[in-house]
Amino acid sequence: MEHGIAAPGWLRRIAARVPRLPQEAAGVPLHYTPALVIYVGLLAAGATAAAAATVRPPADPALLALGGCATFVLAATAVRALSGVASFWSASIFAHMGLTFAAGPIGALVATACEVAGSGARLGLHTFKAVFNASNQFLSNLVAWAVFHGITGGGTPLGRGLVGGLVAGFLCWLVNIWLLAVVQRLSQPDLRVVEYVGHNAANVLPYHLGAGLTAFGGVVLVDREGADGFLLLLVPVLLLQMSLLVLSARTHAAQLQREAHTREREQLLQQALDASDAERHRIARNLHDGVVQDLATIALGLRSRADRDREDDRVAMLHAADATAEAIEELRTLLREIAPPDLQEVGLAAALDELAGPLRDEGVEVRVEVAPEAAGVRGAALAATYRIAQEALRNVAEHAAAHHVRVDVRCDGGDLELEIVDDGAGFSEEERRRRAEEGHLGLRLIHDLARESGGGLRIESSPHRGTALRARLPVTEGHAQGSAATRSSGP
Repeated sequence: MEHGIAAPGWLRRIAARVPRLPQEAAGVPLHYTPALVIYVGLLAAGATAAAAATVRPPADPALLALGGCATFVLAATAVRALSGVASFWSASIFAHMGLTFAAGPIGALVATACEVAGSGARLGLHTFKAVFNASNQFLSNLVAWAVFHGITGGGTPLGRGLVGGLVAGFLCWLVNIWLLAVVQRLSQPDLRVVEYVGHNAANVLPYHLGAGLTAFGGVVLVDREGADGFLLLLVPVLLLQMSLLVLSARTHAAQLQREAHTREREQLLQQALDASDAERHRIARNLHDGVVQDLATIALGLRSRADRDREDDRVAMLHAADATAEAIEELRTLLREIAPPDLQEVGLAAALDELAGPLRDEGVEVRVEVAPEAAGVRGAALAATYRIAQEALRNVAEHAAAHHVRVDVRCDGGDLELEIVDDGAGFSEEERRRRAEEGHLGLRLIHDLARESGGGLRIESSPHRGTALRARLPVTEGHAQGSAATRSSGP
């Protein structure tokens, strides 16, 4: 079993005093194949050989100490995500590329070690990933240094320095991303490498180019002021990191507040739905125990009396008894509508199948499918889905003249998705407005149900081409049973 890099106790105590940073989006998990292990092993061996061939004793230990500490701090406090969205950002690249250009291969080695240590303290990298990240970063920094000094000739001319910084920044990114792309490809055989590299280029390449130019500025400052000059380079970077930390803390606090408001709204919605259901059940119970029973008694009495009276009176009483029986049936239908079944007891699939009953009785073919992960949903989304389906199927029965109806319920991300499609008459926008003006409020009720549940609804229809209704309702966290981005710095 692979173990993570454990931070020393003193480091954990320091980290505990730093404001909590937001969690990063989980990276795509690696599948450790023999080819992947061999590749990373060869890469580590190549980086080790390159270090042995190029690293020399430092000419300015103070510069290395200053650059190493800054790289570690920036890596350990990197803000890589805002509001749950990966920013692909780490200000540490400015420090470790600047140290590489200013101090050479020994600077690249120190910067790599401090970057990996800082990332390990921040993210708890596994040893395998830490080895790859260290090898990747050292080699990409070394290539950038060699190209930069090849272009500038070891001096600091402005024109060649700017070109060297841009080219070195580009090559640093190129080596980094292609070494990483090989890892991802070996781990995920279906990965589209070109698409992966292109996506990374849009997010990461710009600040690699900026880091190359900044590193050239660092070389100029170090040539003139030594380690103090490198400190001048780091000050704006550290201030930038500080502002990102403040922004991250505020964003995180705002996100927590939004989540609290969302939970409160969902709780209020659930309470309203529960109260509404309770009231409907009370009304249904009173109607059943009162009016329905009274009508049933009247119908029974009329039929009993009809057996003893004259033929004309008998016929009139039988008609009255039949009308009363029809009124009883209509009341019972109304009771089923205003007091739906206990969805958590009978299940959403069975409840929707019951809603489809009247359409099937009319000869309409209705197919109801509820995905297994959707069957475990609880709470407001479950009740709202049933109510929307109830009103939509009622509209189909009254207006669509459909032959086939399909009802699908599935989970998509954190939402419950309801789709109802029929092959009926359909309608135009003009007809839809006319129906609303005439008092037909079915579609308006459906929209209101979706909106009040925190979701959305889309209806697509055209004359003689049927209607498709799609509703998305958020599932409250904890009310679903059952059932990314990778960083450019490593797998």
